[in-house]
Amino acid sequence: MPQEISEIIPGYYYHIYNRAVESSLLFNEEENYSFFISKIKKYLLPASDILVYCLMPNHYHLIVKIRDAVFPRSMQKLALSYVVAYNNRYQRKGHLFQGHYQKKHVQHIGYLLSLSRYIHLNPVKANMIKNAEDWEYSSYKEYIGYRKRDFVDVDVILDLLSDDINSTIVEQQTKYKEYVKGLNPSKGFNPFV
Repeated sequence: MPQEISEIIPGYYYHIYNRAVESSLLFNEEENYSFFISKIKKYLLPASDILVYCLMPNHYHLIVKIRDAVFPRSMQKLALSYVVAYNNRYQRKGHLFQGHYQKKHVQHIGYLLSLSRYIHLNPVKANMIKNAEDWEYSSYKEYIGYRKRDFVDVDVILDLLSDDINSTIVEQQTKYKEYVKGLNPSKGFNPFV
């Protein structure tokens, strides 16, 4: 299980997440999701590699590898820009997020595989969709080759599924899809153990 550490350290992987206050929504419509993704690109990419993301109606998950110690400030800018735009659009005031974003240091690289599966299956477990590839607001489609996105780094996690150095990206994508669907459960760690 990942352990919480107090500071963000460049070179390490983190699970970053937050949710809306009370029973509020973070994302009401497609434009909200698109705007948040644009802010991830603007504020987080200069300070981190984005490995996985999933935006749910009332919360979000990210897996990042920190490149720069300014990451906490970048997260603050992301949250502030989103809240200001959201409040203006819906003529509301006050907090939108349930406090400061949460972070978990991912200590074992193999845990990234299980964590990515957990995050990509969030909409399925919430009974919002039947298959992970049906959710538009996650990086899963990049992982299985259904969409190319310019800011998601899939290589680290897909490489964890490679049995040999000559495996193709298509083979890795197929293995990842099987893994997420539970057809290849031998790889990775269980995030709930």
